[in-house]
Amino acid sequence: MWKILVVDDNFTNRQLIVEVLRDVAHCDAAVNGREAFEAFRISLEKNKPYDMILLDIAMPELDGLSLLGIVREVEKAAGISVGEGVPVIMVTAFDKPFMQAFNAGCDDYILKPVDPGQLLHKVSMRLKRNK
Repeated sequence: MWKILVVDDNFTNRQLIVEVLRDVAHCDAAVNGREAFEAFRISLEKNKPYDMILLDIAMPELDGLSLLGIVREVEKAAGISVGEGVPVIMVTAFDKPFMQAFNAGCDDYILKPVDPGQLLHKVSMRLKRNK
């Protein structure tokens, strides 16, 4: 079973994603970027990294694009090559930062409202590709 970090400040959105993925992944949830970074950091320290991060953009305290940049910097400092780090799929209501998200290092992009079939398909395809 995959290990996925779901990051969204909206409870309903987090629960929907966790429910869609329950048969294929163990999901941890974070309510903002700061909490998500702490979960990401701890997973690396325990040598049990996440297989994927599903990341909202607009969040309080630390937004998704900023968190994505931090994750990629941590990976770079750890000697993880570009494209070899944890896959990150942005799951957001905003289509305007699409290119900014890819330039920051995201692997895919899903617009809200989340289509469960599309989510499951993109997660499965991305994780099978990375195995």
